[in-house]
This record gives sequence, C-alpha cells and structure tokens, in this order.
Amino acid sequence: MTSARILIVENVRSTAADLQLRLERLDYVVVGTAESSEEAIAKIGELNPDIILMNIKLREAGDGIKTGELIHAGYKTPIIYLTSSAAQETIHRARSSGPFGYIFLPPNDHQIFATIETAITRNQLENQLEQNRNWLSGILNSIGDGVIALNSQGQIYFINSVAQELTGWDQADAAGQYIYTVLRLFDEKTHQMLEIPGVENVGGGKKLSKSTETFLISKDGIAMPVETNINLIKNSRGNTTGIVLALRDVTQDRKVLKEIELQAQRAKILEQSASRLNTDLDMKSVLTRICSVTNDALNAYATAVFLYDNEIESESEIGVDDPREGSKSIKASSLSFPRSVIESLITNENPIHIVNDVSKVDYLPDPGLFQDKKMSAMAIAGIYRQQQLIGIVVSVFSESRGALEEGELKLFKGLIDQAANSVTNASLFKQIKLGRERHRRLAKSLVDVQEAERRRIAGELHDHFGQLLTGLQFMLETVKSQAGDVLKPSLNDIQESVRDVIEQVREMSLNLRPSMLDDMGLVPTLQWHFGRFTRQTGILVNFHCDEVLNRFRAEIETAAYRIIQEALTNVARYAQVKNVFVGLAIQHETLWVEVVDKGKGFDTSAILERPTSGLGGMRERAELAGGYLVVRSVLNQGTQVIAALPMNENRLERRKNARKGIISG
Repeated sequence: MTSARILIVENVRSTAADLQLRLERLDYVVVGTAESSEEAIAKIGELNPDIILMNIKLREAGDGIKTGELIHAGYKTPIIYLTSSAAQETIHRARSSGPFGYIFLPPNDHQIFATIETAITRNQLENQLEQNRNWLSGILNSIGDGVIALNSQGQIYFINSVAQELTGWDQADAAGQYIYTVLRLFDEKTHQMLEIPGVENVGGGKKLSKSTETFLISKDGIAMPVETNINLIKNSRGNTTGIVLALRDVTQDRKVLKEIELQAQRAKILEQSASRLNTDLDMKSVLTRICSVTNDALNAYATAVFLYDNEIESESEIGVDDPREGSKSIKASSLSFPRSVIESLITNENPIHIVNDVSKVDYLPDPGLFQDKKMSAMAIAGIYRQQQLIGIVVSVFSESRGALEEGELKLFKGLIDQAANSVTNASLFKQIKLGRERHRRLAKSLVDVQEAERRRIAGELHDHFGQLLTGLQFMLETVKSQAGDVLKPSLNDIQESVRDVIEQVREMSLNLRPSMLDDMGLVPTLQWHFGRFTRQTGILVNFHCDEVLNRFRAEIETAAYRIIQEALTNVARYAQVKNVFVGLAIQHETLWVEVVDKGKGFDTSAILERPTSGLGGMRERAELAGGYLVVRSVLNQGTQVIAALPMNENRLERRKNARKGIISG
C-alpha cells in the first residue's frame, strides 16, 4: 500500500517539525512544509500532495480557513485542520472549505493516524462517487430523452442537456429550483396545468399520468408536445427520497405518425377510387367518375376532364362534375384548354401544374367564369398514355380552400394514374364494343340473307315444284284412265313416287321456313310445329304461353322459332324422353323462351364451345337478336334451355345469376 503524501502548513516551526517527525514515524511521507498561505498554494501546485495538514489560524492576514477555501475551490485536495481549540464559531466557519477532519494540538499519534486514515478513506469514496456521478451525468446527457432529478421536496438537483434544451433552463440556473418553476406541463385537451405525483403544486392541477396527452411550455414560451415518464426513488423503508422525470419531445413522432395516417388515408382513397373507376367501362361514365372522385379526394370546387385524342373521345364535349351544380356536359367552345398551351405547362415527368391565382392566367377562355364563383386556384394534371398526352384533368378550388400540400399533390398524381388506366380501358372497351357490334351486324346480315334465301327457296319449292308435281300427278291420272290393265300397276307406282316427292318437297319447304311464320306469327307456327314434331318423333310437347301474345319483330319471331326448333331436334336425338316442356312468357319487355326435358343430360362446357354445335348456333341466334342464351344440364337429370330476347331495340345483358325456371319454375 502506498503511503500518503502530506503537506504541512504551519507557521510555528517547532509544531511543524514535531508533526513531521510523528508522520514519518507512522510511515507517511511529508513532501514539504509551508508557513504562509501563498507558499502553501504554490507548493500544492508543485508537489501535488494527497493530504494537507494546515493550522486553522495562520498569523498573516489570510487565516487558515480562507486558505482552505481557496485550496478547496482550486485543487479539491483534502484538508485536515490543526487547532488548539474547539470553538463552535471556528468549526462553523471552516465548513465552507470542506474539511476532512481536525487534529487538536498538542497532537498524539493515535489521533493523527485515525484522522488521516479516515480522510484518506473518505477522499477515495468521494472520488469514486464523483467518478460515478460523472459517468451517470455523461450517460444521462447522451440519451435522447430529457431527464430531471428532484429531491423529496421537489427541488431540482440534476437536469440533463436534452431537458435543458426542452425547458430553456441550464443546469446552473435550474439546480435548486422548485420543479414547477422550471417544468410547466399542461393537459393538451383541457390546457390545465398538470401536477407531478409526489410533488405538491400550490396552484393545484390535474395529476400527471402516462395516459395524459401533455405539452410543455419552455422558458421562452415555446409549446411542444411531450411524452412523460415518472419514477419514484425510495429508500429501504419505502419512503420517497427523490423523483426522476423523463421527457421526450414527440413533435417529430407526431409528424411521422400524421404522415403515416395521411399515407394510409391516401392509399384508402386510391383503393376506393380504383374500385369506383373500374365499375364502368362506358367512356362518359368514366369521365364523370374521374371528376367526382377527384372532387371528393381534393375537396375541389369543380373538376373537368378534357380528352384530346380523337380516337377516344371527340373534343366537342368533356366530362364535368360540379358538386354544387351537379354533373353536366359543357361544350368545348365555352370551356377549352388548347393542347399547345397545356404541353407548354406540363410534361410526362412533371404532369401537374398549379395556378394559385386564376385571374393572372391569360389562356383561360372565360376568366370571369371562375371569378364569379369565387374560385382562386386551379390544378391541371396531364393524362398520359405511353408518354403521349391524351387529356387533362382540371380542378378548381374556392378562395376559402388552402393551397394543395405535398401529400395532396401525390394523391392527385395517383388519381391521374388511375384516370389514365380507366380512360385507356374505356377506350379499348369502346373499340372492342364497336368491333363486336360490327361483327354482330355482319352476322345478323348473313342470317337475314340466309332467312331470306330460305324463304325464297321454300316458296319456289312450294309454289313452282309443288305445282309442277301436282300437274304431273293429274297427267298420270289421265294417262292411267286411258291405259290398259297392263300399265295401270306401273302408273300407280309412279303416282305413289310422285306423291312421296310432293311430300318431301313440302317437308323441305317447311324445314327451310314455314310460310305461316310470316303470315300468322310465332305462336300458331309453334303449335303447328309441335303437332308435326309429335307425329314424327312420338314425343309429346307440353306447351305453355301467356294468354295474350301479340306479334313480335320479325327477327325475334325467327330467332325464337329457330331456337325452339333446334332445341326440340336435340331432345329427339339425345334426351330419350317421352315428353318435353316448351314455354313462352313476357317479362320486363323481354320474351323468355324455355325448353326443358328430364332426359340424359350432357356436359355443357364441352359442347357449347364447338363452333358447329347446334347449341352454339342457338346462342348465336339469341345474341344476334340482342339477347342471350343459358343452357343448364345435369347428367341423367335433364336439360334446360332459356333464351331471353328483347322486344325493343335495346340489347340485353346477361345477369350474373340468370333466373331459373322462368316459366316452368
């Protein structure tokens, strides 16, 4: 163990010599002696002693206590005072210099040893405590939260750098202050001052808790939201000896949280808008929905869509949605944005242009239109397809509405991207629809030509060949009456053959197109056909129709007849039944045709897709007439054929769940 190095400050040389002798006898090292305050302070800096033994009363003007105060402030070296009296006044004065003990003169070795060892131990403990305090202070100053430590009376004895920045108080000013002088916390909802648990506030207030949304007002009057945490320091008896407050500025956290909420809200808006825009492929409906969605998302006064591509939509009209006046269509002559002007304002990389004051814009066709309605700002966004400008979305905003924020511009960009997809889809759908319509018209024309040709051929067979064969029959009858018995059998055979030919020609004429369909209508022709079908196949037709069925359009009657004719042919070929149900009914301007059998059934998926299938022909017949065909079949249970044919010029859309058993139930 290293012996303590001691400096003796004593103006009585005999006393100093005696002390040195005693100290060396106790194995301490005396590094030097001094007789005055100045000499003592100089030797401390030079010799760096571990302990100073100093007379509490030096003879010069500066007594030992004043010298001790200087040493305590400058060097922190432990001081043991030498005194020949124990006056209370002297002891009280010496407190300010932080003495480590007293040796009463004349000294004895036991007292010297005990006092010096106690001082050494105390100094080591205080140094360790100081080191720990510095470590703790460094740690507390390096963390991101503000930390304030209080004693049991609510006075501050430590405040780290973050808390200093939050409160506006530094350590020197805050130390010893009552907590409510430095830290002013308020309830965000009620603005009531908050009271820290365990520290009484003279003004009262609501108790601070973790669930309380809190804001702090700094020394400079700056308010900021904070998150607080309170820890009570208790001794072994459970008594509170101090309080540690942790503070965290949550301003940035709230900004991040708000941004996350805004992004989630924008994502939800975009999801909903995508759903709304994708519900319809009609171009005019899409344009109106784009305007409506944009108005709702941006809180716009009104929105319009202009399309420049003539292949998509003529520039002669645009989609507009004004929540205050309703959706309408405005002629481009009264409201238009020249393409050349727009291309000078926006690009594919920067597709949005903001106009903060419409009164200063010279390219508007009628600036007064906006000013009259007190609209001040306008946003123009380009709709691009394959980097080509095909249109714009223009939204105008009222004077009371603030400027578009960055998040709203991102939302606007997302809406425009969806609008571009919707416009493109509507354009493609329109082209497909036009192509299908051309195909339908061509197919309908072919069917009409086919029916006309059948009608002509049936008429030729019935009128021309029928008359020729009937005349031939009369001629044979005349010849037979004049012939002998030898030729009569042959003539009878010839007449029978002619009758067969006449019947076959008649059947051919009826199969091509029964003339009564044009003359008498659908229901009488079906009734005649059912009787003929039963005679030929032995299958009974159970026919049901509404009591009053007037004549329909020729194409509807033809389609219905052909569908029923083909359905009955399939029943005769495949169903293996003794009877079949056929029904006609009118519901909602639609002629419903139903054919049901309880026969063998079949796999519809494999047959309907065949181009030459009779069922495929029936479906095509229904579609050409503006309707649709539904076929349901279950093996060994039967087949149901339902055709829906419009009684007007409007085409029918097949319902997702086409009703079952329209007539038969």
